[in-house]
Parts: sequence; C-alpha cells; structure tokens
Amino acid sequence: MKHHTPVLVLALAAAFIARADAQIPSVSDVTISQGTSSRAVTVTYTLADASAIITLDVLTNGVSIGQQNIWALEGDVNKVVQPGSRTITWHPEKSWPNQKFGAGVVTAKVVAWNKDDPPQYLAADLVSGDVNYYTCAEAVPGGVQDVLYKTTSILMRRIYACGKSFKMGSPSDEPGHFVSSVNDHREDQHEVSFYNDYYIGVYEVTQQQYYQIMSVWPAYHSNADYRATRPVENIAFATIRGSYYPAVPAGDSFLDKLRTKVAGLAFDLPGCAQWEYACKAGNGDGKWGDGTPISTALAAPTTANNQDYEDTDYNAIGRNAYNNATTTYSSSSSAAATKDQEVDRTCGTDVVGNYRHNSWGLYDMHGNVYEVCNDPFGNDGSSNGVFVNNYGAVPVTADGKYRVRKGGSYQRGPFRHRAAFQLHWDGTAAQDTGLRLAITLP
Repeated sequence: MKHHTPVLVLALAAAFIARADAQIPSVSDVTISQGTSSRAVTVTYTLADASAIITLDVLTNGVSIGQQNIWALEGDVNKVVQPGSRTITWHPEKSWPNQKFGAGVVTAKVVAWNKDDPPQYLAADLVSGDVNYYTCAEAVPGGVQDVLYKTTSILMRRIYACGKSFKMGSPSDEPGHFVSSVNDHREDQHEVSFYNDYYIGVYEVTQQQYYQIMSVWPAYHSNADYRATRPVENIAFATIRGSYYPAVPAGDSFLDKLRTKVAGLAFDLPGCAQWEYACKAGNGDGKWGDGTPISTALAAPTTANNQDYEDTDYNAIGRNAYNNATTTYSSSSSAAATKDQEVDRTCGTDVVGNYRHNSWGLYDMHGNVYEVCNDPFGNDGSSNGVFVNNYGAVPVTADGKYRVRKGGSYQRGPFRHRAAFQLHWDGTAAQDTGLRLAITLP
C-alpha cells in the first residue's frame, strides 16, 4: 500500500453492525486512522452492555476490500472482547501490499457477534489455549490450508443446521448401497431434524495436534518425517473419550485435556447425524461431498456382500485402497502399509487436506481414516435392525461396547467411504481409525 504523501489520515467515518437480537452488545465511537511511519492502521471503538466476539471489515466507497486482505490484525478483534474502549491494529503492508486508498471515504466496520451465535470459522490454539473467530474462509490468516491448522491449532467450520432436516442414509439405487441381511437397516433412509448449529473440524485430528495435548505419538503410521500432518490413529476409545455421551469425557482422556487446554469450548466427537450432514454438504443422494456423482467402474461389486468397487472418478476425492501406492485392495487383504515401507506419504494414510474438499470446505470426510462418532452401534456389532441415530443433532444416549465410525479408510475402496455407510468399532486401538472434532452450539 504505497502513499505519495508523508501523512495519510483516513476519514473518521464510523460504522458498526448490531445484529438483530436484543442480547447483542452495542458498538459505538468507531474511528480509523493511519500512522506516519509504519503505515499501520488503527481502529478504535467502544463496546458496551456485554462481552462479544468482534470482527472487522474495511470498506472504500462503501465496498469491502475483501476479508482476504484484512487478516493481518492485532488487538481486540477476532476473539471475545470485554466491554470498554478497545483498539484494533491492522497491518495492510502484510495483507494488502502495494495498494493505496482512493479519494473516497474509508470506513471501518466493527461487528459484534453474540457469543452464542459466533462467526463461521473458529481456530483454537493448542499452545496458548487462545480462541479466534473468522467470518469466512478468506478471513482465516494464511488460508485454511496453512500448516498451522494441521499442527498446533484446530480449525473448525460452523454448520448452519438448526431447524433443518435431511435424509440420513442412502437410496437403494446408490452404487454401493449396503445390503447384508433383512435385519440390517444401517443405510435405510430416514429424515433427521436438527435443533442446534455446530462446529466441525475442517480436518481430521492430526498426530501433531494429538501430541500437543497428550505428549505422545501413538499412531501406527509413525515415520517422523511425515507423521505430524497425518491423521492420528491407533488410539482407543478409552483414550479419546473414556465415557459414553452424554457424560463428560473421562479425566485424562484426550477430550478432557483438550477442554482444559482450550477453556470454554465443549469439544466432543460428532453425532452420527452431525457427521453425515456435514459430509454430504448439501449435495443430494448418490453424490460425494463435493457434488461428484458416485459411480462405479465395475459392473457389480467384487464381493458377494457388496464390500468393494472401484470408482475411478473418486481417487482425487479421498485416500483409498486404489490410490494407496503400496498395495491394491482385495477382500482378503487389509492393505496396511508396514512401517518400513513408510519412506514417504505415498503409502498408508496421507497428510490431511491432500484431497479435494467438499462443498462446505471440509477435507478428508471420505477416506484416509475412519472417524469415530458418539453414537452407539448394536452391542453385538450389528445394527440390530434399528437406525443408528434417528434423533437429530445429538447422539443417542446409550452405553455399550460398540461405537459408530464413518468415512472409510485408506485400507478400503469407495464402498465404505460413502457418507451413508457406517461401521461398528469395539473401541480398541486400530491403525485405520481416528477422529474429527465437533462442538454443538446452544
């Protein structure tokens, strides 16, 4: 942002947004100015009535310059702020270089969000415990693919689900639709209604993120050169949560320690319906999460119980047995990479975010590792002829040995990667099973 005058003072045009809710705090006295040497822009404002999450937009002639140009921010912004006179510092030389403001009015728009109605993205720092919020993917510092969000910070996206319904399961003509016995209804379609919005992880929890909380590297795929951004796996349910929903996570479990590190956020496993709704991302039946049709390169599944088929269009969407370089899947092989084969990331699991994201910007919802949900599966390892979670946005309350896991893994073909497919898990550590985080909003 170059200037041809030694001092540039931006017009003191105040603007703010108060969302249409009586409980939202008020913002007033907004000013914006620029220093003479550093080119840093200072925004001041007054927050009254209650604490709130504060975000900033900058406009020239009434038009936003774009959130992708305003991420270099410091001070009382992108986090929960207490009432009082507050200051934001913006560094346009970092986020909007080689630009200059026109002759029109420059406006700072300070937005106050109710803490129960937060912005679209949340980033939880696993080192400091700090939490920041961003209005959209473009506002996330460094972009959502920054390695920070795969190592020492958890990035989550809000799913606007409250008051909405969707068909859980799959139609009988979807390629790979599960057919095993007349008593197994795990994929039968049924309507699910949501009563809350929720956040869900943009990525599967990685090994580095798990290490930040637990100080151990438990994963089978443990090559030190590549493990940090691969999904964590080989961890038992007792270590992940240790208690059944709705009980709070057991002491010293991963979720318990994460809640302690990042205070005020009720991190948990997603409910089965939450997971599937986020995976489908608004796409209709017979689609992958990015809207690509589910198809098959084979005339029929390769095994009698419909266990596998190769979808050649799928290899760019998720890590699976057909793009796992060490082996090709067969019904008698687990396709597991051995540790001495792990000379790079082309075997076993892959680094998170290496495949196409779905329509809501979530990565690896299909493939890489199975992801555990809070819902119970039938205690004998089958669905017992009942739906797994037909109760909406929160998991079914039940004890039992088996949990649901979703999304498929690097060991299997696309059949098990479809959003509707669900498999039982006995809770023991497995090299194909990890997790994705969720937070249910009030």
